[in-house]
Amino acid sequence: MSDVTEVRFPNASGTGEVRGVVHGVKSVNAGLVIAHGRSNDMRNPLVRRVGEAAASAGLWALRFNFRYVDAKSKASWKLTAEVDDLLGAIRFARKECPGLPIFAAGKSMGARVCALASVDGDVAGMIALGYPLHPRFRPEVKDPPEWPKIVKPALFVQGDQDPFCDLDRLRAEMPRLTQPHELVVIRNAGHSFEPRGAKRDTFPEVRNATLSWIAHQVAKPAATA
Repeated sequence: MSDVTEVRFPNASGTGEVRGVVHGVKSVNAGLVIAHGRSNDMRNPLVRRVGEAAASAGLWALRFNFRYVDAKSKASWKLTAEVDDLLGAIRFARKECPGLPIFAAGKSMGARVCALASVDGDVAGMIALGYPLHPRFRPEVKDPPEWPKIVKPALFVQGDQDPFCDLDRLRAEMPRLTQPHELVVIRNAGHSFEPRGAKRDTFPEVRNATLSWIAHQVAKPAATA
């Protein structure tokens, strides 16, 4: 079982305070920072379950609110404030997990923020949980602006019926990434991995994809030593 603690820390620029929840464990092999989507917060069931699953697997995990949530406002136009918040979370994770790799995971809009922040030196890799590659049902809109910012290993976990991410479009875009990347498709699932057709819990598939990818990334240095 993990210890759950509410924390507060500054954003990267030091201009504001961010509120989060840490899932702490005694023996830690990596850190995971989890960002929520545009219309929800760190209490979102998927975000919460990812934090709980990460802690159960021996990861120090932090989920947090972008400041606009607690201010009852809206996300910034180019997500600059949200990148500032995420990088503050990464800095906090670095202090709590010295010498360990820190991964950034994001749901929907949070995945875009992770992409924009992945250039930071403390980010070992990014995990996109339902990447919003294009506007809803408009796969013809190309060239996501944050795509060139993805300069770290990346995992994309996508529902095959996600109206914000046509899989053919995503597969066509992925060769542009310069670092190792992987796509895991959750069958008969929507943007938030809600099941389509027969009722089922899709989270175990999301959890297994996420944790196995992180474990592989963490093991890489040992394998090449």
